[in-house]
Amino acid sequence: MFWLTLDAFLTRLRPQRERLSLLLDAVVIVLAWQATYLFRLGFRNWLIERPSYDASVLAGLVLLYVCVLWLFQVPKGMWRFSGFGEVKRLTAACALAGLVGATIVLMAHLSGIPRAVLALHPVFCVIGLAMMRMGYRMLYEHMRGRISGTAKETHRALVMGAG
Repeated sequence: MFWLTLDAFLTRLRPQRERLSLLLDAVVIVLAWQATYLFRLGFRNWLIERPSYDASVLAGLVLLYVCVLWLFQVPKGMWRFSGFGEVKRLTAACALAGLVGATIVLMAHLSGIPRAVLALHPVFCVIGLAMMRMGYRMLYEHMRGRISGTAKETHRALVMGAG
């Protein structure tokens, strides 16, 4: 059965979950950088109009974001719960990392990186990281419901005075 196999796989990953979470966060940060460039420059120019040092800037930003996310203890929350507190920590971490990263890039006079990309990248990161965490929790809760059999037992409730 697919859900039991997935549960066994996730159980085997449990000891490395924080490192795995940081790795997945780094992948989302890279994808957010690409999406920000795509949003700013469009499909025609998003690869050809980049400066030669773009990969180095991206590597530095990924390292900065991962350090700030680890400092804010964001990787631990993905495996326990997903709620508004998690999104607030993600937002604070991405805002701080984006501000520090943009400051470093601008102070180094790397004028080939568009300022709009530096401004929008933290927003794309928050959206991507929050979507990944919400998607994981949805998959996990659906899987647990399928395994325990509670997915079939849906109880409807009418709440009086709710609005």
